[in-house]
Amino acid sequence: MITKMLIYLITFLGGGVFLGLEIIASRVLAPYFGNSIYVWGSLISVFLLALSIGYYCGGLLSDKLPSFKILALLILGASVFVLIIPLIYIPVSIIIVNWDLELRISALIACMAFFMIPSVLNGMITPYIIKLNATKLKTIGQTVGNIYAVSTIGSVTGALLTSFYLIPTIGTRAILYLSGILLIFTSLLSFLTDKIVSVSGNPQ
Repeated sequence: MITKMLIYLITFLGGGVFLGLEIIASRVLAPYFGNSIYVWGSLISVFLLALSIGYYCGGLLSDKLPSFKILALLILGASVFVLIIPLIYIPVSIIIVNWDLELRISALIACMAFFMIPSVLNGMITPYIIKLNATKLKTIGQTVGNIYAVSTIGSVTGALLTSFYLIPTIGTRAILYLSGILLIFTSLLSFLTDKIVSVSGNPQ
């Protein structure tokens, strides 16, 4: 039961951070590339592409290395890339602007540079969780449904919390640091889950 709760908490936090990043990404890009439909089109496209790659790679890797420890390392990697963003986004954005490319291209490059890798790593969480949590073929549909439901609820929570509360109160840099810290915490939960499963021998 404890393991199941940890699994759902990892899923919830992963979904929350992903959508929170997508919301705050617009604030990262706006001072340099504006807030036009081109910027939002770039953001949505990059995050969806990253999610697709994450799902695919997460599915492949989870079949070869089905371990909460590996999942923890992936999440920890995502946290590192998120924590780097507030340190580099200003100088890198200026460099991209100075290339004097078309706005659509510049916004797309910037979005990919800042958010592609952490979003791919974050996207790997869901297929990994499904693989590690699916123990019976007869109930795999329910398992997948539960995981996606929890992840989506986390995403909705992250989007609302970021846009309604965090942006007006603590600002862009603080939200990025908070997102990175939440991913570190999520990684630690995965390590803890790995220890529990190693002792019990059952993810349930």
